Amino acid sequence: MKFFRTLCLIASALAASAALAQSYPTKPVKVIVPYAAGGTGDILARLISQELTRQTGQSFVVENRTGAGGMIGYGAGAKSAGDGYTLVAMDSSYTMFPGLYGERVNWNIETDLIPVSMYGRAAFALAVNPAKNYKGAEDLVRTAKEKPGAVSFGTPGMGTLHHVFTSLLLTTTGTQMTHVPFRGASEALNAVLGNNVDWTFVAMPTITGQLSNERLRVIAVTSENRSPLIPNAPTLREAGIPMTVANWFGLGAPKGTPPEVVAFLHKQVVDALKSPEVAARMKAMGAEVVGNTPQEFANIMRADLRIWTQVIKDAGIKN
Repeated sequence: MKFFRTLCLIASALAASAALAQSYPTKPVKVIVPYAAGGTGDILARLISQELTRQTGQSFVVENRTGAGGMIGYGAGAKSAGDGYTLVAMDSSYTMFPGLYGERVNWNIETDLIPVSMYGRAAFALAVNPAKNYKGAEDLVRTAKEKPGAVSFGTPGMGTLHHVFTSLLLTTTGTQMTHVPFRGASEALNAVLGNNVDWTFVAMPTITGQLSNERLRVIAVTSENRSPLIPNAPTLREAGIPMTVANWFGLGAPKGTPPEVVAFLHKQVVDALKSPEVAARMKAMGAEVVGNTPQEFANIMRADLRIWTQVIKDAGIKN
């Protein structure tokens, strides 16, 4: 009799899970973007949300929750109910929070947001002003070694993704360069265009609108392979710098979200990425289509968490 009751309970649980998956979503789903509108993460989140709306017949609505380098939006998502009706558009900067903010991160970075699927990855372009006469990344590194501190680079600010990526470049090449922080990526780019700093990392989706600018030269890309948008620009590895970095973008759900809902959302994201319109839009932005599994996404996040925490510590970055 006890065994029979157990079987009944299991069957009831399975039936409830199946019913939940079939009924979800029954109302609009909020997608929190922890950054201001107009950036790469926001654009990609809206692109995916529009496709999920079309596929499910229910609205996936983007809500920009800015502040504290993304911590406000991420924190709001991490502390939301795990019912599938609040999601978070995540990016690589999430795995830098422990190194940058320490105990100020008042939720569990590893468990309070469940990875659903990474939908895109975008590398960076190493951009210089042609007046600097750097023909390649090798020239930049050589000059920095010959004249420590003489080469300057701009970033959108202390502790930003660009700053952390650049710190890895300095560690990898064993060079010292002068950091000039600005109040955003556009200001850092304008500083290069105005020949006020030597170089900056520019996100690939941003650089696509600058490729015809005669005041800018891309001398390397941070991707594993050359970008079809800038085929003449070698990778850092081709330039003798053993480094590959990119900003990833993906969907996360609060802890407690039912596994069947996570599985449903994963399938919807993968299906969205198969849309010719979505793929074409991402390609035009210089973003790589991904669509990995929740487990694969989680593995990448854990690895990045270890890497960036160490890079931040070694570079002495404070935020």
